[in-house]
Amino acid sequence: MNNNNLTYKIRPAARLIHTIGRDLIGDSYAALVELVKNSYDADATNVYINFDYKSVDNEDALVISVSDDGHGMSFDTIINKWLVPATNDKLNRKKSPKKERLFQGRKGIGRFAVSILGQEMTLYSIDENCEKSTLVIDWRIFNTDDFLENIELLVEKETTKESSGTYIEIIAKDEIENEKVSVWDKSSIDNLINELRKLISPFKYFEQDVFNIILSFTNCPFEDLNNQVFEIETYPIIDLYDYRISGKIDSIGKANLLFENNVTEVKQSEKIDVKYQLEDGGKYCGEIQIDYRVFDREPEAIENLINKGLIDPISKEFAGKNQAKQMLNEVYGVNIYKNQFRIRPYGTQGIDWLDLDKDRIQNFTLKISNNQIVGFITIQPEEISKLEEKSARDGLKENEYFLGLKELAQKTLLELEVRRLSFRKKSLKSRKGRSTIQQSISNLFSFSDLSRNIESKLIQVNVDQSSITQIKEILYVEEQNKVGLLEEIQKTIAIYQGQATLGKIVSYILHEGRKPIQFFNTETNVIERYIRYFISTKDEDVLTELNESIDGFRRNSKLISKLFKRVSPLANQRRQNRKDFNVSKNILDSYQIFKESMYDWNIDFDLKCNDTIKIYGWEEDLFTAITNLIENSIYWLSLSEKDTKQITIHVSEQEDTVKIDIWDNGPGLTKEEIETDIIFEPGYSKKHNGTGLGLAIAGEAVERLNGKLTARNSDSGAYFQIEIDKK
Repeated sequence: MNNNNLTYKIRPAARLIHTIGRDLIGDSYAALVELVKNSYDADATNVYINFDYKSVDNEDALVISVSDDGHGMSFDTIINKWLVPATNDKLNRKKSPKKERLFQGRKGIGRFAVSILGQEMTLYSIDENCEKSTLVIDWRIFNTDDFLENIELLVEKETTKESSGTYIEIIAKDEIENEKVSVWDKSSIDNLINELRKLISPFKYFEQDVFNIILSFTNCPFEDLNNQVFEIETYPIIDLYDYRISGKIDSIGKANLLFENNVTEVKQSEKIDVKYQLEDGGKYCGEIQIDYRVFDREPEAIENLINKGLIDPISKEFAGKNQAKQMLNEVYGVNIYKNQFRIRPYGTQGIDWLDLDKDRIQNFTLKISNNQIVGFITIQPEEISKLEEKSARDGLKENEYFLGLKELAQKTLLELEVRRLSFRKKSLKSRKGRSTIQQSISNLFSFSDLSRNIESKLIQVNVDQSSITQIKEILYVEEQNKVGLLEEIQKTIAIYQGQATLGKIVSYILHEGRKPIQFFNTETNVIERYIRYFISTKDEDVLTELNESIDGFRRNSKLISKLFKRVSPLANQRRQNRKDFNVSKNILDSYQIFKESMYDWNIDFDLKCNDTIKIYGWEEDLFTAITNLIENSIYWLSLSEKDTKQITIHVSEQEDTVKIDIWDNGPGLTKEEIETDIIFEPGYSKKHNGTGLGLAIAGEAVERLNGKLTARNSDSGAYFQIEIDKK
């Protein structure tokens, strides 16, 4: 205390060091990773980690040593930087002095993770001026109630001829409440090896700037590890993927990607250039590199993986099925790397930060699960990306830039997913072609095939023709009796599909009704003021103002009423009988739902349809189909950067058919999507967070009108045609 001005100083307790190590760094894996990163920052070429099981002071102990051949530390660096928690030295310098590596450690706390690994530590460091400094710490002295400023540590220096580098030796013993040795069982060592194998990005950054991690074991109780030396390498299995998408996304969302299909005998590839708009409130996070490798996990896919030449990295022998599955289980997950090093815990088993398993439950047809993907995402430094790493080394802060990273990562994966699904539908896994609910239900209630099969069997057993005819008539009568049930099922499905469509467009409905509701909210207060003024003054001039407000209520009420009337076909719980209905009115009712949104997105709408054209059926079905198609076009046009955006619908009538052509000038469809009809497959969607139901529902609705919805080739944008048979 200063008696003159009554000021005080913060006096950290000695326990602060344990808090930094245990609570901020977290676990033993992270502690060793921090020491490896420090070796990288010291311009080391090699870092050696050794586990030596021995007796120390007649007690079982584990001596963990971490050494490197970097530039080492001077005596001054150790006492004024290494021993200073939260120093900003690396934050200020940013790069290493010789190899100009971007520093991994910046917060000045990672080195105190050593206290997690053992009770005693000896550090030797030799700088390039041949100065050798020795630091000895017994971490248990920081468990006292004393203040940090009163803790004294032994630091010595001398001159040596040894090569530069740093050697840290940690002695670990089990304690009653704090196990330091037993924690390293066979399972945890295997996890450590996996952590180290994932630590360095598999991209070819270290071809010139070499950095090797060597792990060894001495007197190890686990036989397969004892006296073994392992140079940590990335997993060979990652090069044997079934599908891959890789490339770069720049700071404004422009992506240059390459999709590869490695399932076919000859690898197929496709370049993808796309501009991603962020839709979930996130922000672009600088340039990112993405490399996703996806594995199918069916038995035949595992067999194919082995046939590609999968080698067990330990035994160096060809892997079997169980080994292949185990190797996939060890490596799966989407990792994030910064400055070539992985950010924990992304990529750890069970860390599904992209919500892949949740999305797969909602859309099993399209989505891949977390255990099918090995992903590598590389981000730029914090100053550029605005992606901040948490002090506790447990990931990135989930700010708006992280949300942007997550959305871009999901959209890139979707590019792979839609192409994978398309290929799988064309392959032997699915050769049935496009089928619909309408067809499936009709086939279910059709006895034609059954009747023919029974007739054939009866003929084989010499049943007379009159008996066969009677049996066929019984089947025919039963089929006719179920026609009514078939129609009821079709009606029920149509109702559910209409309600699903209503759910899809609810945001547009709210948008369309926003202005009338805002008028009601504001004008109600105005009317109340007019009425109070009239009561107090009897001034009849105010009645004119009241009449204008009432007219406004009347106009806006009609807008709301018309809006509800337009969407009522989608909300109906019961269906009326089929009838002739006007096509133009039906399409305009659908357009009116989206009118305000089209205006906001500068989308022009053009309808050419003779007012006399009618078709027979449920008008709700055409309304459902057109609504889904327009909503689709608006979504893609809203992401477009074109100056002119257009949705065009032309209706033409021939003697036997009515054709409705719908165009937009958005990004359009690929040739493969059109040829395979994959876009009508339930679950297939290229929208971010899309359900893949819109086009499937539209196609089903058109079929109930005795028609067909098809995608057509177009030079610009998407082109769909509805053709309805009037017979």
